[in-house]
Amino acid sequence: MLNKILKISDKKSPYFWDYLNTLRASILGANDGIISVSGIVLGVTGANLGSQALFISGVSGMLAGACSMAGGEWMSVSTQRDLQLKTIEEQKDLSRCQDCPVKLKSSDLLMPLHAACMSFTSFIFGSLIPLLAITFSLPRFRIMNTVVAMSLSLSLNAIISTYNTNISTLKTLFRNNITGFATILITFILGVIFST
Repeated sequence: MLNKILKISDKKSPYFWDYLNTLRASILGANDGIISVSGIVLGVTGANLGSQALFISGVSGMLAGACSMAGGEWMSVSTQRDLQLKTIEEQKDLSRCQDCPVKLKSSDLLMPLHAACMSFTSFIFGSLIPLLAITFSLPRFRIMNTVVAMSLSLSLNAIISTYNTNISTLKTLFRNNITGFATILITFILGVIFST
C-alpha cells in the first residue's frame, strides 16, 4: 500500500503530501462543523431556550470549534513536520540512509498553516449548514429541518471524500450519519433533562 502511494506521489505535484494532508483537514473540519453545531443547536432546542439563545449558542460553538480545530491541526502537523525535518537531516548521512525505503525531500514537508487554515474554514462552512437550517426555520420545523440538513450534508461530504478512491462510499455514509445522529440524540436528550 505504501509503495502504491509513493508511486502516485511521484506522478503528482512536488507538494503532493501537503495537498493530501490539507485535503484530510478540510474533510474532517467540515464533518466536525456539521456534527458539533448540529448537536449544540438541537441541545439548546431540547432545553426550550429562545431564538436568541439558540443563535448565540450556535455562533459561539461555530467560532470556538473552528479555533479549536485549527489549533489542533497546527499543533499536530507541526509535530509531523518536525519529525520530517529530523528525518531529512538524518538522510544527509548517506552511510545511514543507503537502505532507507523512503527518502524525504524538502517538497514533501507538511505545512501546518495550510492544514490549520483549511480546517478553520471548512469547520465554519460545515457548521453554517445546521445553524442556518435551524435559524431560518419555523419553531415547529426546527428539529426536522436541522436533522435533514445535517444528514444531507454529512452524506455529501462522504461522497466527496470517497470519490475516485477504493474506500466504500456506503460505509462512509453510514459512519458519518451514525456519528451525527448519535451526537444530536445525546445533546437533545440532555437539553430536555436539564430544562426540567
